[in-house]
Amino acid sequence: MDLNSDQKKLVELFVRQEFLIGKLYKLFSFRFPAYKDFWTKMAAEEHLHASWIRRLTERDPTGKFRFSQGELRSGSLASSIKSIEGLIAGVKNDSEFTINQAASMALHLEKALWEQQIFRFFEGDSDEVRKILDSLNVEQKIHMTKMEKFAFNFI
Repeated sequence: MDLNSDQKKLVELFVRQEFLIGKLYKLFSFRFPAYKDFWTKMAAEEHLHASWIRRLTERDPTGKFRFSQGELRSGSLASSIKSIEGLIAGVKNDSEFTINQAASMALHLEKALWEQQIFRFFEGDSDEVRKILDSLNVEQKIHMTKMEKFAFNFI
């Protein structure tokens, strides 16, 4: 695989973004024990997505894995990450933060990621890369649907 330095940085930012969203959901699992199972599963899925993205950069024996960044730049992802870090800090410091706010925030994040369709930027010729990409696309849709169903109960 031959990614340039900006593309490598973007991939790492994607991974970091997924881990941070997982961290936010883990925080929700502690904050809202009645919904701990849901939030813990959602956090685990975010971490799984991050590990799959990282695997994409490591598992293409053909060397034809590509990341077509198009208009996407590291600054916009870095800004998104900073925003998520701010959300985490805000939730930690707000004792009045409600499950309704958590559900709304999470749904907003998931919709934003879904609209970005981040995984469309990845391309590869190996069977393993295609399998990971297919899994990411399917899992992202399932993940979004779970969040929509959950959030519907609160917003």
